Formats: sequence, structure tokens, C-alpha cells
Amino acid sequence: MVVTWVREEKTQYDGNSVDQDGLWKKVIGELFEEFLLFFAPELHTRVDFSVEPDFLDKELFQEIVDKKKGRRFADRLAKVHLNDGKEQWILIHIEVQSKKETDFPERMFQYFYRIYDRYQEKIVAIAVHTSFNQSDIPERFEYDYFGTQLHYSYRNYRTEAYPDNELEQSDNLFSQIILAAKALHQTKDEDHQRFLFKRKLMRELIRNQNYSRTAVQAVFHFIDYLLQLPEAYTKRLSEEIRPMIREETELMELYNKENASPTILNAFDLELEKGIERGIEFEKRDITKKLILKNMALETIAEITELTLEQVKEIQKTLN
Repeated sequence: MVVTWVREEKTQYDGNSVDQDGLWKKVIGELFEEFLLFFAPELHTRVDFSVEPDFLDKELFQEIVDKKKGRRFADRLAKVHLNDGKEQWILIHIEVQSKKETDFPERMFQYFYRIYDRYQEKIVAIAVHTSFNQSDIPERFEYDYFGTQLHYSYRNYRTEAYPDNELEQSDNLFSQIILAAKALHQTKDEDHQRFLFKRKLMRELIRNQNYSRTAVQAVFHFIDYLLQLPEAYTKRLSEEIRPMIREETELMELYNKENASPTILNAFDLELEKGIERGIEFEKRDITKKLILKNMALETIAEITELTLEQVKEIQKTLN
């Protein structure tokens, strides 16, 4: 059984609130195998991924709430199966934290014992911190009072600890998610740098045929909403990647069926506009040919079709 907690601060995208909790929750669910391989490769080898994880979000969301401070967390609860065929459940607790909190280790322990008390299953706790330049994150919770002692530690990771060059060379698609999480801080108030990063990442994802188009779609959605850009940059990015997406038939079909992210949606709108323009142009030329064959004056044809006289003459040459 896998528990995924996702926590981030909300920012703005084109004036609308962006649910970063939801973004992390969605991408971890869609790229769960890649996520586990990235952070817990030894556990990844024991999981049978031919059996889809069974996510049970609603039940856990109602169960684990920090009532004292009124916090609520985007969470995921899923059941996974192991390669040995046994019906053993593994409980994994994951929290993506965006800022330093002194009570974080205590909360990690509280989630652990609440989950363990309810399910009585083995738990692997993983904490992923997305905060920028935060090096002193506690990795354990300790309690010592008149001989009663408790030591609880968990796997602790910082996105900033992963060098960009290693992430860029990694074959694991989740490395692109970590790159985007880092870029969120690195390109703060630097719209042009963020634009360059998104363009580079999207181009590489489209060109890389080793990734499934469904997985690429998941990464596109994550980075497009996480790394917000002004409208002008979004349109520019859409225009630049539009020809590449047009060649990706499978990717286009996916986005025709799902809600597209802003950049992709703009690219589709541009492609539709171009298609309409091409259709109108083709129709004008077809009518021009027919009118030429009827020996209508070229000047009159140009007036009717709204083509230039030079264009009409060029079409006449093709007929001759």
C-alpha cells in the first residue's frame, strides 16, 4: 500500500490560482513507476508493475488531517503488489514540502503511526523537499523522556541536491520533473530564462522516442502549469513547438482527448487557424482554375477571389 502526500505553496498562472498540490499529486500518480525508480530503486525492483497501483485517495484524505493547525494535504493511497506473488502490502509515505517547518519531523512521525495503527502494514517513508537552498532539513524525529525513548527516521531528499547535468543525462523521465521543480526557483522573476528552459525541455521530450507519449503528456502538463509564463511568452512557445507537435500524431490524439495545458492548447489553436487559412487558400485557387477555364477576364477573377492579379496569372501558367 502506498501513501503519497504532496505539499506545495500556491502561485499564480495568468491570473488564475494554480494548485501545485494537485500538480504533484497528478504527476506522481501518472509517473509512479518512474518516481519510485528515481527515489527508491531497490524498492522499485520488488514491485510488480504489471499490476496497476490501486489508488485509494479519498479514504486516506479523510483519515490523515492535521487538526491542530487546520492543514490539509493532497494525498495518495495506493496498493501495490510484489514480484514474489505474495499478497503483501507496502505502505509508502511521501511528502513534498515547499518550505522549512520546525515541526516537520514530528508530523512525519504522526502520519507514520496513524497509518501504521490503522493498516498494520510495513511503511517506507520518503520526504521530498522542493525548497530552494535549504540544507538543514531534519531527517529524524527523537523523543526522550524519563527513559522512554523514540527514534524515527525517514528517507529525506532535496531536489536542489541533484545536479542539473545529471538530471539532463538521466533516462528516468521523473528527472525532468525534478528539473522543472528546480527551475521554479532558479528562474523566479526571470521570464526569459524560464521560457528558454521550457522550450528546451519540451523540444527534448517530443524528440525522445524512448518515452511513451502518455508519459510525455503528463510531464508537459506538470511543467506548463508549474513554470508559469506571461501570455506573450506562452504564445511564442506555442508557435515554436507547433510544427513538432503536428508531426507527433499520437501526441496530438492524446491532447484531443484530454484537457491540454496552456502551451499545447495555444499550439492547437494556432494549428487550427493555419489549417483554416490553408483550406481557404486552396478553395480560392480551385475556384480560380475553374473561372480561368471558362475564359473569364483575369482582372475579374482576381476581384472575385480576392487574390492578386499576379497570383491569378501564376495559376493560369500551371493550367497551360
